[in-house]
Amino acid sequence: MSVYLFQIKERNCEIQGHFISLFRVKFWKIEQMKINKLQGMAEKFLFVTLLLTLAACGPINKPFNPIDSTKTYKPSSIAVISGSDHDGDMKLVEFITQGLTERSTFRVLSQDEIAKRLPNYPLTISIRNDIKNNDEKAVWFHPSEKGKLNAIQARLKVDYLFLVWNSQTTLVTTNRSTTYYVYPIGNLIEYPGAQVLASTRTFDSSFISPLALFRPADYYIVDALKSSAENIVDEFLDVTNSKKH
Repeated sequence: MSVYLFQIKERNCEIQGHFISLFRVKFWKIEQMKINKLQGMAEKFLFVTLLLTLAACGPINKPFNPIDSTKTYKPSSIAVISGSDHDGDMKLVEFITQGLTERSTFRVLSQDEIAKRLPNYPLTISIRNDIKNNDEKAVWFHPSEKGKLNAIQARLKVDYLFLVWNSQTTLVTTNRSTTYYVYPIGNLIEYPGAQVLASTRTFDSSFISPLALFRPADYYIVDALKSSAENIVDEFLDVTNSKKH
């Protein structure tokens, strides 16, 4: 019997004053030695590792959390924008845009139209490095990026910007299962005034099945992103009272 542990590496995002990774997965094998004892130790290690991973980027599950629960929203124009050019961010934005277009009464700017109006889209929007682990209403973008966001809104001419990132992707593997986790974050910003109205801080997962051999390498990451986007859209519709009837 073997237990596979993981080591992860890819891009850095700054949260809680230290770097968190987005990942390439490396496996190594722990050989048999007192199998029953090793299995128990390994499973405890993986459990603790998962808890630490969740804590690093936040175990909070708030897909769309209003800053002010009494705020009323006017169904008008909105653009969902990516905080970087990373594939995970862009795919998340694509799914949220599609969901809002199909299900909300907001006028949703398509990603193609955003790219036409913003020749350099997507632009990199820096994430703050001082977010607390228990902050359910975080303002994720760095204060120095306000000018950039205002310029984006001026070109897009929308009433709301929904800025999102997939802050982290992890892979957890045991001898029983393998699971990808994604951790979307973001903010809804209202114009004029550039007021942050809501915060996104959530996570989702997708289990790798035996069909993985016949699927694209990123299938399960995309699946987790799609599921998280659906949850974000669900709560957006509830909070803004903008579901199509």
